[in-house]
Amino acid sequence: MYMTEQKKSLSALFAACWKDDALKARLMNAPRDVLAERGISIPDGVTVNVVENTDNALNLVIPRTPADAPSLSDAELSNAAAGCQDTSMDSYSCHPTC
Repeated sequence: MYMTEQKKSLSALFAACWKDDALKARLMNAPRDVLAERGISIPDGVTVNVVENTDNALNLVIPRTPADAPSLSDAELSNAAAGCQDTSMDSYSCHPTC
């Protein structure tokens, strides 16, 4: 539930940044302050990096490995990675149909 609310808050913040260059600049320069104003707390000791995708730069973020992630063999990993045929850069993650 928490992640859903956090994602909603972040989506609203991103939309606001598209309309407000000053807000976007503040988010990029002082992310903790802006996130706190939006009710999103970041634990002490956690670094927040804000980058923007542009026409000439695509930033990919590799999520951390979940604590309960199963350990896959190289063969299992190869089969899992080969399962998605969507190679468009329009999506940020594999489609559920893959």
